[in-house]
Order: sequence, then structure tokens, then C-alpha cells
Amino acid sequence: MVLFHLLRNRITEFARDERASLVAEAVLILPALVWWYVGSMVFFQGYQARNVNMKAAYTISDMISRQNAQITPATLNGLGNVFKYLVAGKGNDGRIRVTSVQCTAECTLDNPSRELTLLWSHSTGTYTDMTQAELADYAKYIPVMAALDTVIIVETRSDFQTNWDKVGLDLDRFENIVVTRPRFMPSIPLAGSDDGTS
Repeated sequence: MVLFHLLRNRITEFARDERASLVAEAVLILPALVWWYVGSMVFFQGYQARNVNMKAAYTISDMISRQNAQITPATLNGLGNVFKYLVAGKGNDGRIRVTSVQCTAECTLDNPSRELTLLWSHSTGTYTDMTQAELADYAKYIPVMAALDTVIIVETRSDFQTNWDKVGLDLDRFENIVVTRPRFMPSIPLAGSDDGTS
């Protein structure tokens, strides 16, 4: 019992003691402050890069949707370079894939069996052109369309690198998918492709 009271008194004294050593406190708190400071910079940099990538994807999609004539592979390659320029300093190896899709049957919202047909696809960088088989995975991104209506799917991908990888931020690649309806034409044909629209 005496030992219990003695131990309790020592703990109480320790809790009330306000004396401290500045060096000891600095050694304890400095690593946490450094991690917080570096982590804040990396988080800000990462989410700024993500925001820039998303805006760049919408910019490319909007540029394509305003086409009033057929688009060429050279134009799409140029838009890939525009995307790289827009995300410069926020990532590297930016690449895009542009795909034209038409709804040919059962185009209502509640019908999962609607038929989507790939008209054409063009990619830059390490992307590969989309295939008809892959299109099924993108049906969830495509909104309700009228029969024989078309949309343009723009996918962008950009790698993100930072010198501080050990702060808990798991952002190494930004991928965006933007679906846009052509504004001035029922369908935007790709020069040299057999999409049935030219």
C-alpha cells in the first residue's frame, strides 16, 4: 500500500512538473515538424498538379468538340503536345487518347444493353488506340444519347514525380476521362479512318 502511494505521488509530481529541457523538446518535436512541413509542400504540389491535369483534359476535350470539319491524326498529335505543354512542370510524359463513339441501338438510360459502336480512336505516347472490346468498360462514363448520336471520349494520362516520396502521398499518375458531344457536327470524322461518316 505504501508503494502504491509512493508511486502515485511520483506520477502526480511528474505530471505537475513544468520544468523542461529545450534541447530534449527540440529533439522530440523537430522530426514531426520537418515531416509536416515537407508533407504539406508535397500535398499542395500533388493536388495542384491533379487540378492542372483535370483542367487540361477538359481543355483538350472542348477544343475537339468545337471542330466543324474532319479532324486529322496530325491535329490530334498536336493536341497531345498541347496537353504536354499545359501540364509542363506538373507531370511528365503526358499522353492522350481520343475516341469517337456512336450509340446505334437501345440508347435509353435504364437499358444496360445499349449498343455502342467505336467509330475511330487515336492515341499519343504510350497509349494504344481503343478497341471495340475495350469500349464496354467505358459505357458507364457515357451519358444518355439519342439513337445514332455520337460523343468524343478524351482520356489523358500524366505521370507525377516528387523528390519526397516517403510522406504518405500516393499520387504517381493522373488519369482523366472526359466525354463531350460534338457541338457543330453530328459526328467528327477522322481523316483516313473508315468510320462510315465521311
